[in-house]
This record gives sequence, C-alpha cells and structure tokens, in this order.
Amino acid sequence: MDWTKRTHDPLNEEVRADVIDYLLAARTPLPKNFHHIGYDDYEGFLMDSVAGKTVLDIGICEHTQERMDSPKWKHRMIKNCAAHVTGVDIIEDLVTRLKSEGYDARLCDATSETDLGERYDVVHVGDVIEHVDSPVNLLKFAARHLKPDGKIIARTPNPYCYSYIWGMLKNGTDKSNLEHMFYVCPTHALEIGRRAGLKLNKYYVENKQGVSKFPLVRLARTALRFVKFGFLPDELFTTIFVYEFVRAKETSENKAA
Repeated sequence: MDWTKRTHDPLNEEVRADVIDYLLAARTPLPKNFHHIGYDDYEGFLMDSVAGKTVLDIGICEHTQERMDSPKWKHRMIKNCAAHVTGVDIIEDLVTRLKSEGYDARLCDATSETDLGERYDVVHVGDVIEHVDSPVNLLKFAARHLKPDGKIIARTPNPYCYSYIWGMLKNGTDKSNLEHMFYVCPTHALEIGRRAGLKLNKYYVENKQGVSKFPLVRLARTALRFVKFGFLPDELFTTIFVYEFVRAKETSENKAA
C-alpha cells in the first residue's frame, strides 16, 4: 500500500485508518511447526519457505563463532533445505572461515550498492534490519538480488510483546541488544518497503502464550489466550515480526518522499 498516492500528509486520519485496515488484513499467524522436530515455529516456517529454492542469506555470521557452531544456526538450516544458498556478512574472519569450509560466503556490506550478479527466489534478512544505519538501503540491496516473482523474508524483534514490557518494568528501562538502532513495527515496515520499491505483502506473528518451563507461568499465559480473543491484539503475544516483501508493481513511484 502506497499511502503517498492519496495524500502528502502522513497524519491524514482517513489514510491512516486505511493503513490500519491493510495491516490487519496482512497480519497472519506463523504456521505451527509439526514436522521439523526440535525446531520452533519460525525455524520450521523458514525451512519450508526456502526448500528447493535459491536463497540469498544476509547476516549469516550472527556476530560470533559460538552462534555459528550452534545447531540452531539459521544459515545451516537454510543450506540443508535450499537448492543453493549464498551468504553475505561484514565479519571478515568468519566469512573467510566459512569459505574454507565450502560455504558460498561473500564479504559484503548489504546496505551498499554492490550487485553480486545473481538473482534469487528468496532473500532472507534474519534479525539484521534493526542493526543497520539505513534499513531502506538494506531492503534495496535485497530487492536488487530478487527474481521478479521472488520474496524477501525479514525477521525482527517486537518491542510490544508483553515479555519485553515485563522486562522493562523489571529493569526500570529497555534492556536491548546493544547494537540495535531501532525497532521495525508493521507501520514502519510498510514505509521502509515503500521507499525501497517493495510491497509489504504480509507479516507473520507467533503465539507465545503457554510457552515456559515454569508451570505457573504456562498457566498464566494460557489464561491470557482467552483474554486476548476479547480485546488484546496479537502484537502483545509475539516476540518477533516476520515481514514478507515482494516487488512493488510500479517501483518508479515508490521512491522516498
């Protein structure tokens, strides 16, 4: 949805109401993972999304070697399911190691104007967008490497989840990843995508009620399910947003205002 085709005023109440309607229609529950044993719903969704596809994975090193050695390392999951995956990151020593291990890893700034010369079915941007100086340039880089009918999957934390709010109450302020620049909530994703020539096709939310190792916490969270159906939005119960972007039909009209 390109709101600028209707008004130059970002505070126009009628257009803002239509944006809310668009976002509510785009909001989709993250599919439950029943067949990838040992993986959470997002991991199952990711593996299903890349199965048999060509994939560009942005931010593959996840900061440290320790995370890359974990069985939950996302790039390995993708590599095991995709037809082919290319990974990019800016951490030179880790990229060099991955190359030596046979990975198609490239040292590249994914907010630059670099063109890798290849086009992919899926571009995965996992927990990266909140770290960069320019999220618009990041999505432009992703779009540059997308096949015409491809899609971008971008995951990012949700600051409105009750667990984050509880953490803020407990700590006295927000306790974030020290490298985070900002949060990207649905309205922001819609605008960042517009400026990058992309359409926010849908966004996925998870359901964390009832998930805990503590029985009383599980009981309390389960009870919240019934409250939720009355008046509480899904955004309070998802720790992440997963945005799906596709090419806008008229990219020339989707430049930054």
